[in-house]
Amino acid sequence: MDLQDDPTKNLTSDRLLFVNSSECPFAQRTWIALIEKKIPYTKVDINLRNETGQYAPETKPAWFLQLNPNGKVPVLAYEEEHTIHQIYESNICNEFLEDFQPEPSLLPPHPAVRARARIIIARFSEAFVPAFYRLLLRQDNEGQQQAAQTLDTELRWLEGHFDSLGPYFMGAEFSLVDISLLPFFLRLGALQHYRGYSLPSDCPKLAGWVQEASKRASVQETRVSPKPELSYENYLIWVYQRYADGSAKSTSAADFKV
Repeated sequence: MDLQDDPTKNLTSDRLLFVNSSECPFAQRTWIALIEKKIPYTKVDINLRNETGQYAPETKPAWFLQLNPNGKVPVLAYEEEHTIHQIYESNICNEFLEDFQPEPSLLPPHPAVRARARIIIARFSEAFVPAFYRLLLRQDNEGQQQAAQTLDTELRWLEGHFDSLGPYFMGAEFSLVDISLLPFFLRLGALQHYRGYSLPSDCPKLAGWVQEASKRASVQETRVSPKPELSYENYLIWVYQRYADGSAKSTSAADFKV
């Protein structure tokens, strides 16, 4: 599909439009949720880079910016009674999918356990995710060390809150907690490559969880390298090169650079 073609002209009430970028962990969250929920969708991939590989606002088509003026993925959209509904921000998209089609549920049935799942997702998004990007973006040793220390703290906190029965974070069932966390764990290889950072050795539950959760069919389907010459792991290393050398101009780089 030519990205200048407007997919919103073909929106329906029974099939969601999903705007994605293969390099984006936030979009991967919603892609996994769509697959797990078995919700019909049409995926449109946005290339956020120009021919030199640099992020460029001019590559974003007008229809996309109309759906999300922030210019970020993921975006979900559908039409209902001649009204176009658009949803963005990954955790909000995934909560919307729970409401849009309650079964199969991706949240625990018990209200208190469901609340705990949301607490874990919120803390991860507020503490781990910014530190992940800061470790890549900061060019000074002090800033990198502070970011690495925050990651250590947050990973050990997650280790302590992992359900002991497993195999998934909240226990036997794959949930929005797994979906929110896993895309960033899949990108720890980029931190290892550029900053020498890896999962602390005293987090064996998390290490086993990453291996097990990565086997899910929904996760495997979303591990896509648009570059045929690169494996998925090497593609992610390529994605974060400009973050690591300080030249990234993406919205995530702008949001998290301090």
